[in-house]
Amino acid sequence: MPLDLKRHGCLKREGVHVGRKRVEPLMRQASLAGIRPRKGKGTRRDPDAVRAPDLVKRDFTANGPNRLWVTDLTTVTTLEGPLWLSAIRDASSLRAVAWETSARADADLVLTSLEYALASRQVAPAGSSIMRTTAVNTRP
Repeated sequence: MPLDLKRHGCLKREGVHVGRKRVEPLMRQASLAGIRPRKGKGTRRDPDAVRAPDLVKRDFTANGPNRLWVTDLTTVTTLEGPLWLSAIRDASSLRAVAWETSARADADLVLTSLEYALASRQVAPAGSSIMRTTAVNTRP
């Protein structure tokens, strides 16, 4: 997406009426540029890692709260560098149960968000709840 479209959208939401093609030259004149995501290394699957079984069989519906949580590990680009976000959502209510951020994508990040989720919710006895993650084992 061209940089001027994002800036144009911000101005439009703030009630400033300006043409899209006017924003780009003004930004260039002021030596302003948006942040472009860097192409590069992403997470890489460890070929020696054993894959966990898919207990939900790709069915993300839940018959009640705290029965199925889904989690994702994603990166957010910031001026200070990448920020990793581990978020856990309840599949029944689609509400965020917990989240945690870190400068590193590691097991501690995911486990900390899980600890927050368990502390904030009354979870049924072991074996009756499932947490499904899309996180993969990564190599340094």
